[in-house]
Amino acid sequence: MILQHLKKKQLLCLEILQQTASQRALWKLKRRSQFWEINCNRNNDQFFKEHFRMSRASFDVLCGLVNKMKRADTNWRKAIKLQKRVAIALFTLGSSLKYREISELFGVGISTVCEIVYEFCEEVWKTMSAYINKLPPKKEELAGYISGFCKLGHPQCMGVIDGYHIKVRPNAAVAKEYLNNRGWYSIILLALVDYRCRFLYVNIGAPGLCNYSQTYNASALRVLLNNNELLTGYKKEIDGVEIPVYIIGDSSFEFSKSLMTPYPVSTSLTENKKQFNNKLLTCKKVVDNAFWHLKARFRRLGIGIDNRKGNAPLIIRSTCILYNFLNEINDNIDEKWLEMNQVDTNCQNPTNTVVYCDDEPFAEEIRDTLCRFSER
Repeated sequence: MILQHLKKKQLLCLEILQQTASQRALWKLKRRSQFWEINCNRNNDQFFKEHFRMSRASFDVLCGLVNKMKRADTNWRKAIKLQKRVAIALFTLGSSLKYREISELFGVGISTVCEIVYEFCEEVWKTMSAYINKLPPKKEELAGYISGFCKLGHPQCMGVIDGYHIKVRPNAAVAKEYLNNRGWYSIILLALVDYRCRFLYVNIGAPGLCNYSQTYNASALRVLLNNNELLTGYKKEIDGVEIPVYIIGDSSFEFSKSLMTPYPVSTSLTENKKQFNNKLLTCKKVVDNAFWHLKARFRRLGIGIDNRKGNAPLIIRSTCILYNFLNEINDNIDEKWLEMNQVDTNCQNPTNTVVYCDDEPFAEEIRDTLCRFSER
């Protein structure tokens, strides 16, 4: 009798729990959250773009691409909806606010903001990497890149390369490696950009102590330029010289047949060579503009990545992917954001040592030929 009574009591308790599970009060801390739910829905498209760095139409497309971030409600708590998760991540990447301020704005915990940003960046990398994995190119793509630079006066050029230091907070044990020559901790974003200011290749993570030439020499890009069958075989004859596919860099890179740099500055430099140098520096604006626009759209890069150093490369890579994605769908940048770059960039980019390496006769012949061609 006692056992039967206990059994009935247990069954009754279980039934009560099942009946009230869906009505149970959520255990999470209640926070006010009017910014996304009310403000963003009631205000116009300009308000939306100002805060999330893209139009509503682009936002909707992006949500469709990263829909695996969607979470289902449980009996214990309601899930943050996909659109709000994406909004939190974009606002964080495009804002200079502290994580605490962002958490208060969206009515979520600070740790939730961090988790959502990391999860979003992972999903962008998994599902949208094609927007930035442009190498090795197909033959028609290569022809398009070369045609674009040929119109700028640089035949056979595929892209322009440069680097940019992004502030990070490394672990104390390895901090010395990340200390650049300006006295702050950074990692390097090395990028190859096409004539439309779109990223063709990015290398992210080299410590700030390194220079751009070291980073490039250890990269897959250098191997590709010197060994890929299409790139090494796609040549054009100019004045009897076979000109291979090459990229343009400044004097911080090592000169070679696949990487054209300016002539070393000297008192004996001819006027023609000076003009050629100026032409190379003018062409370098495509990569300068890409970095400038990237920082303007995603202000977090301008003020530094305040996540763990291990997460920084993923976050930077995802912003480069989003930059290309928005560029391809013609979601234009706001001129006011470019002006704000001056306010956000409080750390001057480190200087790079000039590399003198002009002992490749064939590379020198190519540069001299291109110099003569540029006079026409």
